[in-house]
Parts: sequence; C-alpha cells; structure tokens
Amino acid sequence: MSDFPVPEKSTWADFFIRHFGSGRLDQDHLRPLKGVSFGTVRRRLYFYGRSFWDAEVRLASTGHAWSEREGRRPHWHEGVLYLPETFESQGAVPGGEVYRAALAHALCHLKYGLPLVQSGLDAWTRRVVETVEDARVEALALRTWPGLLRLWQGLHTITPAARNSAGHYLERLARALLDSTYEDEDEWIRQGKSLFGSMPLDQEDFSVRVGRALAQSFRTKKIPVRIQSDQVLLTYRDDNRQCWAAHSEGNGTAGPVSRKVVRNRRFKFFGLNFKVVDESDNPSAKQFSLLAALFNFKLDIGVSVEDKDTDALGVYRYPEWDYKGQIERPSWVRILEKLPKSGDSQWVDDIIAEHKPLISRMRFVLDALQPAENQRLRKLEEGDEMDLNAAIRAYCDIRMGIPPDTRIMMRTLRQERDIAVLVLLDLSRSTNEKVPGQNHSILHLTQQACVLLADAIGKVGDPFAIHGFCSDSRHNVSYYCFKNFDQPYDQLAKARLAGMQGQLSTRMGAAIRHATTHLEWQKKGRKLLILLTDGEPADVDVRDRKYLRYDTRKAVEDAVREGVQVYCLTLDPRADQYVSTIFGARNYLVVDHVARLPEKLPLLYAGLTRS
Repeated sequence: MSDFPVPEKSTWADFFIRHFGSGRLDQDHLRPLKGVSFGTVRRRLYFYGRSFWDAEVRLASTGHAWSEREGRRPHWHEGVLYLPETFESQGAVPGGEVYRAALAHALCHLKYGLPLVQSGLDAWTRRVVETVEDARVEALALRTWPGLLRLWQGLHTITPAARNSAGHYLERLARALLDSTYEDEDEWIRQGKSLFGSMPLDQEDFSVRVGRALAQSFRTKKIPVRIQSDQVLLTYRDDNRQCWAAHSEGNGTAGPVSRKVVRNRRFKFFGLNFKVVDESDNPSAKQFSLLAALFNFKLDIGVSVEDKDTDALGVYRYPEWDYKGQIERPSWVRILEKLPKSGDSQWVDDIIAEHKPLISRMRFVLDALQPAENQRLRKLEEGDEMDLNAAIRAYCDIRMGIPPDTRIMMRTLRQERDIAVLVLLDLSRSTNEKVPGQNHSILHLTQQACVLLADAIGKVGDPFAIHGFCSDSRHNVSYYCFKNFDQPYDQLAKARLAGMQGQLSTRMGAAIRHATTHLEWQKKGRKLLILLTDGEPADVDVRDRKYLRYDTRKAVEDAVREGVQVYCLTLDPRADQYVSTIFGARNYLVVDHVARLPEKLPLLYAGLTRS
C-alpha cells in the first residue's frame, strides 16, 4: 500500500491516471463525449459519398482510442475510413459539417491521390510533401465542386501572427494554398504559392518536387523542427498514411500495410502483479485491457475484424452488457445493415389467396382498430374556425339587447392512431427446421405470418417496418430491412419477404438495440417492437448461455427507457425457463402450436395496439 498513497483531494480517476505509467487510463474515457457523434451522421455521410463522389466507402468510428494519432484524426486502414467518435463545432462550422469536410478530403485522396515515394526524404520533408499533397487534391476537387471551398475555409483559422514553431508555418502554408484571398507576407509562404502554381497539378511527382524545395528553403529560417508536434493540426484532414503505404514495403500494392501490434505489459496494483497482453491491429481495442486485469473478467480484444462486406449499407456499433463484471462494453458489437435478397413476389399474393378465410375472420377485429370519424367540438371561446350558427345566434341576441353567448368558435378533433410498429424476425439457422407433423419449415410459417401481418397493418394504416437478423460472432451481426417505415408495402417489399433465408446464430441484444434506434427516429406517441424468435439468444463466440440472456434483458430495459414497448412471440416450447426473465412476465407469448403462427401474429398486433 505504501507504493500507492491516495491523496485526500484526489479522485480515483486521477489516482489511476497518475500511477499506472504507460498503461494509464485515457482521460477522455473519464469525461462525457461532447459534440456531434459519429453514429448520428454515419448514414448521411455514406449517401453523401455515394451521391456526390460515386464512391462506396466503408465508414467506421475510431471509438475511444487512446492515442492522438488514432483517436483524434481520420485515417484509412484496410479500405475502411475511420473517423473520430465525435467532432465538436469549430468556429462557425458545426460538428456535422466537420464530418462532411473530413469525408470530402479523404475522398479527394481516393479520387485524385498519387502514390508518393518516400525514399531519400527525411521526416520534415515528408511533412511538407504531405501538406502540399493535401492542397493539391483539394485544388483538383474544387474544380468540380467549388462549393467545398467555403466548407474548408471555415476550418483554417491560422493567422500570420502564428510563427512560434514549424507547425505554425505548415498551417499557414496549408491555408495559403487553399484560400487565394488569404494574405501572408512571409517569404517562405509566398515561395510555396509560387511553386504550387508553377506546374500542372496532375503531374506525377508534383507534391514531392514542391515539398522537397520548400523543406530545403525552410531550413534557412533556423527554426527548430520537432517532428512529433510540428504538423498541420487540422482536424478534418487525415494523417496521410495511405499516401506512403503503397511503397513502404516495396510490394507495389496500394493501400495501407497492416501490422499487428503485440505488447506485453505489467501493472502493479496494491502489491499484486498483473500481466496484460495486447494483440491487435486496432488501437481502440486496448481500452479494456487494464480493467480486465484489475477486475478479472474475460477479455477478447483479438484482431479487429473488418469483413469485406460489399453489400453492407451501413456499419453500426453497439455496447454489450457483461453480467459477471456488471459493466457495459462500449462499441463491442458490430451491426452490418444489408439489403435482403429478393424472391418471387407472386408467392406473397398466393399466400393472401390461400388465407382468405382467415383474413375474412380478422376483418371485424381490424375494423375495430380503425380510428373514428373526425369529431367537431362546438361552443368554444377559442378554436380553429368560427361556428357560423353560433355567430348568427350571438348577433341576433345583440340586436335584441340580450347578452350574447361568446362561445362562437369550434375545433375539429382528428381521430388518429399514434403508433409505430417494428417486427423483428429471428433468421437463425434453426428456422430452417421442419415443424413436427408438417412439411413446412419454421421460416416458411414466419414468412406467412409476416405477409398476413403486413396486410393487416396496411388496412389499419399504422406505419410499420419488418426487419430480420442473424449473427456470426460479435463482429458480424447481419441486419436485414425487408420493409422500412418510409417505404411502401409494394412489390419490392413483397419480393424481399419472399426471399427470406435462415442462417447463422442469434445475437438478440444487439439486434434489439438497432431496432430500437430505428423506432426512436419515428415521431409517434407509442412505439412497439414485436420480436419473433424460435429460441434463446446464442452465438458462436459465447459459451456462457447466461451472458447473452442478460445482455438481451439489458437491451430490453434500455428500449423501455427510451419509450419502446418490447413484446416477444416465441416458438420455443422450453422458453418458459428464460423468456420471462428477459422480457418480463406480461411481455411474451409462447406459441404452443407453431402451425397457428400465421393466425397468431396479426391477432397479437391487434391486441397490443388496441387503444
């Protein structure tokens, strides 16, 4: 205990930070995140890249990375563009626009970048060459999209008064090469602008030639250069590792070179020695290593898996609950939102025709859900419009010398259902099994139930979505949107329902969190999530059966906290052992006769949404 005296006026966070040396906790983890988060703009950035740049770029968050290099600057790694977890507003530029500026700059390198050969260049010369290359690709982009100039200009705030370090001069050079209206009397800055305009921008060795000349002339200023700190500190610009990576190993292949980082570190804590091994090519995976050693929970940092999923519309990261350590692991599960395969939409129409008797029986139930006609409220002092009859009576009373009734306004009360429904389907491999005593599989009955439910909801008029999920470890949870809230229930949606497939495993908690996110976007008073599953949560990388059960329960609790009602319809005859623990005693239904599922699901919807 003598090695770790705890000061009286110190928090435990300060205590950990001060005494753990190179393995200390990052202070950024101990304070709330500020600014615009990556998750709120990721989808918008994806479509921005596709529409304006014709580029399908996989985007990911750096998470709570420890180092400045990884956590605070955008960077490319194995074809994925990593952006910071948050961006704060910078001057008049809001955080969301900083994300757009960062994506636009990164795509400039992708579209106009040329490989830079670093042989014979020292560290300072490479810094200058990178600054020139950034300006070159931005200048080429401005020829096509001149409006980007206003966006990038707002992020350059350096002035000629900043001259304390070589990094200040680099930032002044970056601003001068971008903004022609920026005036700087320094001779070196003027030389940079002159060299920048003396050669064609698409010349292969443009940046190296200009950068080498500027780096050589800068040495006459006799200003000391500190490579670690003297760089262009513009948060929207990436670290340019992709510019040099193509020739760093002499392999002639484009893209960054992946190196696995292996570190063996020892920590002494209250007289106990802990050994932590970090083996990862993603520095953000280190964030739990110290806590794992201290509190002895199983740590799976491994190698960050970034599948080459070309059909993924978006990548989302969600936390997961560890019931043993009673902690929530941030950004632990990766959701890949994909387009489902399409089948024959005629098959859906055949199901409607086959179940006409059932649809006819449900007609009276569905009619009861229809909102009543608009109701007029009369004799109001304040309202939406004047009640002409009441106004005439009041005028007659005035002419006769009788005090009039001043309640001459009326209001139309619109009867509308204020609810959004999302049906989440378990599409694991077990749904391909045959129903006992029938030729149909569980998946086939699920499809029939979804078709009848969609037909029923369509008649009532509630906004609804039908999604499905399956998983193959925490790194690869596939999420399929058969019909979204903003999409009509047309032939395309029917074809996607017909093409439904069962595969892989069931990581239920992550899927519920993502479905909750979709429901949060809906501006409705009631939000209902109906989960249809045939078993308990399970996945290939989890051995403890309780782990995913408790994580799913935590996801349900979080959803309820956000105003989403979660109801589970399970086909597992053994579900009584666990389903009430996860969803609550009144929020589940076990279907004893699986063959009646197509009938049960629409009636369940009617019962849950009845006012």
